[in-house]
Amino acid sequence: MNGARTRHRLRLAVPLVLVAALSVVPVAAATAARAAGPGPQLNHVFVIMEENNGFSDVIGNPAAPNLNYLARTFGLATDYYGVSPDSSESNYVGLLGGSTFGVTSDDPYWKNRIDAPSLISQLDHAGVSWKAYLQALPHPGYQGICYPAKCNGAPDSDPLYVSKHDAIQNYTTSWNPADWSRQVPISYLAGDLRTGQVPAFSYVVPDECHDMHGDPPYCLDSGNIGDPQNQHLVAVGDAYLGELVSEITHAPFWAKGNNAIVITYDNGDNSAGCCDATPGGGKIATIVVTSHGPRGVTDPSPANHYSLLSTIQHILGLGCLQFSCDTVNVKPLTPLFAATGSKAIATPVLPERAWPTPTPSQPPEPTSSTWTKAPRSAGGWTVQTAQRLGASDNSVGAVAGSSPDDVWAAGDYLPDAKGSNQDATLSFAEHYDGHAWTVVRTPNAGPNFNSFYGLAASDGKAWAVGERLNAQYQDRALIEVWNGEKWSIADIPQPGSVRDMLFAASALSPADVWVVGDREGSNGLCETLAEHWDGRSWSVLPIPDPGSSGNHLYAVDAVSPDNVWAAGQQLGVTSPDNGLVEHWDGHSWSVVAMPPSATASVMLDAVTVTPTGQVWVAGEADSPAGGGRPLIESYAGGTWQTASLPAAAGSIWTNLYGLAAAGGTIWAVGTYVDPTTDNNNTLILQGNGAAWTVDAGPEPGSGGNILGGVTAVDGKLWAAGIYDNGGSEMPLIEHR
Repeated sequence: MNGARTRHRLRLAVPLVLVAALSVVPVAAATAARAAGPGPQLNHVFVIMEENNGFSDVIGNPAAPNLNYLARTFGLATDYYGVSPDSSESNYVGLLGGSTFGVTSDDPYWKNRIDAPSLISQLDHAGVSWKAYLQALPHPGYQGICYPAKCNGAPDSDPLYVSKHDAIQNYTTSWNPADWSRQVPISYLAGDLRTGQVPAFSYVVPDECHDMHGDPPYCLDSGNIGDPQNQHLVAVGDAYLGELVSEITHAPFWAKGNNAIVITYDNGDNSAGCCDATPGGGKIATIVVTSHGPRGVTDPSPANHYSLLSTIQHILGLGCLQFSCDTVNVKPLTPLFAATGSKAIATPVLPERAWPTPTPSQPPEPTSSTWTKAPRSAGGWTVQTAQRLGASDNSVGAVAGSSPDDVWAAGDYLPDAKGSNQDATLSFAEHYDGHAWTVVRTPNAGPNFNSFYGLAASDGKAWAVGERLNAQYQDRALIEVWNGEKWSIADIPQPGSVRDMLFAASALSPADVWVVGDREGSNGLCETLAEHWDGRSWSVLPIPDPGSSGNHLYAVDAVSPDNVWAAGQQLGVTSPDNGLVEHWDGHSWSVVAMPPSATASVMLDAVTVTPTGQVWVAGEADSPAGGGRPLIESYAGGTWQTASLPAAAGSIWTNLYGLAAAGGTIWAVGTYVDPTTDNNNTLILQGNGAAWTVDAGPEPGSGGNILGGVTAVDGKLWAAGIYDNGGSEMPLIEHR
């Protein structure tokens, strides 16, 4: 792609004459722009994005009755393609900017930044109203790459909202307060429809559980096309799509003007393409629902996301961008948007089709030992030979021990034995007895998904915490207990009406154990969750929620019965968001105030307390300009101090997930993205409060290395995570 093509200038507020039946309609630019061309006017355009299904995966699929009803009733493009086979993000970038600009990954927007105009900046310059309605966005102007912000890591944890699925943020021309404010939670849509305050362009993006993508741990992961697991995701996404379209078409404004809803997917199943994008993103279904337009029509013209961008630009009286300027190869979807005077239809919502998924059967899996040709030792750390279950992904990230010959690592794995549900994610644990690491099978509950994110150990007992999906595919908190002989699932409170999740555990004794996480109620807000084991039963303890739009706890360290610390994140009404630290004094939990962040959103993933009583927290600070930066802070004498940390090989995408104190030194572990290879490498920092250095630990994986947790057992350090050599994930356990 040459420089002239990628730097095509934006033509501001220059109306174009539409071909065929389309008319220029810059709604907010009023009279002058409305008079730019003859024919029917389109007052409002909605684009609803779906994920990861090709044309034949959904058209004719009985799991998608709403989508197929809309395709039959209104208009369907039958030769429409994504523009990139590389990633979701590259397709969204192409839709908004007319080019993928070399984006080939789903990396954070501030890593795949684009200094060029987009549809959004065109709308801004032309004075055309727009708004992005983003499901699971916690508040207007949220600047994170995901929410909940604890995403990626070891074991991997997907979020609900992801910026890669809208790509507005990739364009630095939208890094301004006005554009951030127009990106709002999807709950705002109902109010705008009710009052008629509907922008000319509405960009509607469901979360990863409702766009047919799949999203463990919040819902099922995607499976093979057509299998029960993937059909379930299609059915859930289709039902939500039916509700969205019905909500719009039942709104008072819908029948009063010429309006359109476009439903499309990011990409399909292969690299087929057209229209200046070959290879492309595969053939996908694109449906156009109009208030007074065509009924029961198809358009067989070759088209792709550049064609849709061109169509929107024509409808709203904007100039072209990049490949949407190529009028020979990229043509608007004119026939599907024509105003014919037909009667408006308030669309029904067809019920969700039931697609139960297989239960997570656990037939015997072969075990093998991990081994790598890479150097096993570096920086005083040695990669341990761990045991692997089966031949698919084995991920650990939590580690804890009660003695040098009683250490546990936990996470999840994907079964691959004959007769197993190979699309399931199941809990995984292995144990070190002083000589070797051995897999110890754990029970699983629910129809499909189980995972561990935290661990605690005391006096030969252990507690692994995480979440599972129940029969209704809701997240339920999961605690499994090792009693010295076997693992069993604990009977625990589930206070969240929508979901409960646990991320961390700390044990003072077998009769004094704390676990923390978050819960979601019917109001849609995430709130902190703290539960306690007193040797007889588990109970939920009241804990403050200082953030108005969300609160999460990701780490806990119990020092004594009247001294327990927890850390996470709180969210307010706008970015930047702040870290959250809370303290248990033996009677109640209270918030420990931290200095608010002025420029970067803070999330805390780890907490540890030294023998002298100094509290340390670690995580990350993210911002559009600075990227993802590691963060360590300490608290003593009522004062917080931020550590000055060394750069991680020039990386702008860094995470810290674990903290431990040993021998007067504080250790932090995590990962950073190597800017040269784009691979994850382990990040190990050590400091004494005054100075911090990078510890060059071993990197056994050629494809990626992540450390998700660290613990000190009798003064010795154990770290756990994952590595890969370009294939399945392997358990990574290091010792120092």
